[in-house]
Amino acid sequence: MDAQCPYALYLARLSTNSRRSIQAQLEGIAEVMGWPLVDLPAKLACVDYAQALSIQNTLLREGFAPRSINRAMMAIRGVVKAAVITNQVDQQHYLNLQSVPKVKHGQHAGTPLTVHQVRKLFRMLAQNRTPLGLRNYAIFAVMLGCGLRRSEVADLNIGHYDREKRTLFVAQGKGNKSRTVYLPDWVQVTIEDWLEARTDESGYLFCTVKRGGHAHTGNPINGELVYSLVKRYFKELGLPTVTPHDLRRTYITRLLDQGADLNTVRQMAGHSDISTTVIYDKRDDKTMRKAADELNYGDAGLPL
Repeated sequence: MDAQCPYALYLARLSTNSRRSIQAQLEGIAEVMGWPLVDLPAKLACVDYAQALSIQNTLLREGFAPRSINRAMMAIRGVVKAAVITNQVDQQHYLNLQSVPKVKHGQHAGTPLTVHQVRKLFRMLAQNRTPLGLRNYAIFAVMLGCGLRRSEVADLNIGHYDREKRTLFVAQGKGNKSRTVYLPDWVQVTIEDWLEARTDESGYLFCTVKRGGHAHTGNPINGELVYSLVKRYFKELGLPTVTPHDLRRTYITRLLDQGADLNTVRQMAGHSDISTTVIYDKRDDKTMRKAADELNYGDAGLPL
């Protein structure tokens, strides 16, 4: 692909995780619109206002989620902006795209797990003490105990794990941002159990496990494998609709339930904007009832 190709330039500025996700989404648009994949870079670079509305409406008719559509439109604007910068289209082209309205959406449809459901999951995972079982247990522990996205879990290197400080370093999270996450004791125990089978050999923290239980540290897992693990285990628990992102919602909601302040949770989740964290807040009316019951001003709050 040409070095001045706007499509390639836009993808190059994204983190590895985001690049895979956005590229797959844009290729999905090509499929929905009936474009040959080879023509996708050129077609995206010259999308105008009318075409953008057409793409948006087509995605809506095909049943794409509003957030997914808005993310796709943002990516298209990014490609067109790269075309403007490289003098391949007029700037007014990009400015017109800014007027395309976002698709409105409500809160995340996903639901956090209950404490009982999490315990049932870990009881089931604990029954398998093979190297593969230990790896899977640690993957779920990291997702529920650290709130990592599935792509972040897949990209972890053993060098990102600090045993003494009890941390994991996420080198390239969403938006190409890095962060350090702190491990609860119980999460570190699961990682250490897995490392006994994996060994401390350099390579990916969560790698593939071949027949006989041998860990191939140079072969990473991927986000699709994490997704399939979540679907498989929760289907066994009678919860077939649970997704990897529901585990992240569970992490955020549980932190808030246990009294962590919103800004601290924002940082722990790797959100740049606190309004994003608020969207994930799935606490119910009982939380507000409890807060109201506990509100007082000492004696000043008592009736005279």
